[in-house]
Amino acid sequence: MISSLKKYIPALVAAYVFFGVGLLYWAVIYSGSGDGDTLEHVHSSWLVYHGQIPYKDFFQHHNPLLWYIAAPFVGAFEYSLRAVDAVNILTVTLTGVTTFFIFRINKDFLTDKLSGLIAAAFFILPHESLFNKDFKPDNVMATMLIVGIYYLLSYIKNKKIVPLVFSFLFLFAAFMITQKAALTLLIIGGIGLWLIYEKELVLKDCLICATLPIMLYAAFLAFLWYEGVFEFYFKANFELNSHIPDIFDVRRFVSPSLEMMVPLLFAIYALAKCTYKGNVYVKTVSMIFIGEYLIRLFYFTPFLYYYIFLHAIASTLAGVGVHEIISRKKNIIWIFVIYFFTLGGIYGNLYSHRITVGDSYKYGASGFVLQYVNRCDYVLNGYRIGYNLFNKDVDFVWNLKGQIDVIADMIKLYPLSDLESLIRKYRPKIIYGGNYYDTYQEYHGHIGQYPIHWISQHLLDEMYQPLNRDDLYILKPEYRRQDHDCIYNAKTKLYEYRKID
Repeated sequence: MISSLKKYIPALVAAYVFFGVGLLYWAVIYSGSGDGDTLEHVHSSWLVYHGQIPYKDFFQHHNPLLWYIAAPFVGAFEYSLRAVDAVNILTVTLTGVTTFFIFRINKDFLTDKLSGLIAAAFFILPHESLFNKDFKPDNVMATMLIVGIYYLLSYIKNKKIVPLVFSFLFLFAAFMITQKAALTLLIIGGIGLWLIYEKELVLKDCLICATLPIMLYAAFLAFLWYEGVFEFYFKANFELNSHIPDIFDVRRFVSPSLEMMVPLLFAIYALAKCTYKGNVYVKTVSMIFIGEYLIRLFYFTPFLYYYIFLHAIASTLAGVGVHEIISRKKNIIWIFVIYFFTLGGIYGNLYSHRITVGDSYKYGASGFVLQYVNRCDYVLNGYRIGYNLFNKDVDFVWNLKGQIDVIADMIKLYPLSDLESLIRKYRPKIIYGGNYYDTYQEYHGHIGQYPIHWISQHLLDEMYQPLNRDDLYILKPEYRRQDHDCIYNAKTKLYEYRKID
């Protein structure tokens, strides 16, 4: 009986993979998905959609490609939480693309179709431990890296230059999504030198294929120079970010979740049993895995989603380990089938009880705030709480006050602002009424002891009234303009309140 069912195993594992992707779509649509990072990048994409330039018109400390990819999706549904749904659905789709290329790397270069399906199944965790349904740079970066690795291996196999062109472009795109990819790219670059030495890569082809990414990055830098933010870009993306690990200090590393540990262990097994005697593809993937593992283990991993690429490359290599095991003991394959279906059942049941009712709660305070603002209003984000999706900001450094602005001031990039003066000047419709604490001190155990910004009770009493949620306050009616005074200014391409003579 068991023997006769073996022919269905690939279909069963594939069914789990499709179920995992489908459950992520379901979770986005019916139970919400998004944290502070998601909302930050939705807002940045919205600003880009309206023609604002990162580093010049609004503060950011990431490379900008993500916002330009997402801008049409956010713009199509602006002033609605459907915009957040749209970019999260985009993220799940890219998670599906990553899963597909993990399967293809195994099938085409490392093992076979079945082991490729198992590798894909290891990756597509149908739940939120990796935030793989949330709109974060890390998720998109992982997709670009995995696709880039696939085309690199394709070049090694066929020695045709077109796949190498694609490989370089996707790896470059990973960097332009987030500068965090630079460390991984250094590892891949080092492996590339070894591949050239082994005559698996041709140096001339590499130089030709590197030309386009270099030209694209040079054009990007020239644009920044023209806009007057060349130096700002480097200080924000590299110098500022180099100080962020110091903020976390005592909680600089978190451990992978249990489900993430499973492919990690099989990847380590593959290193021990298969890498030395493996082909050039196995050795290449193994070296990338080792490099990424060392980065995550010794540099900086404060949140689980930092593991996204390690999880992807570990799942890829885990397919090799599983192939080694089931080639010797074929019936063990049923253990993997049972594991995947158990995992899928657990998280399918979990999500079935987590359907969020109402947009005002689906994405936290951001949905709540949208009920009270129009397109002309300013909104001020709070301490560790972001909710401004589609409204103007009162300050250039608009997000993560108490953390990013503290570092920016420390490295002489941008001075700390006087929030109370900005509130009186712009009269934001929604503000946060609590203190903004120095996050560096918070993560070093001094919770609630070092406020870096605060709103005086006098100002709150004078201009605002509480909303009875998340310490939010709304501007009193006597300080507001009427909604019908909010009009579109074709010259500035912004919504602005009608000027009063």
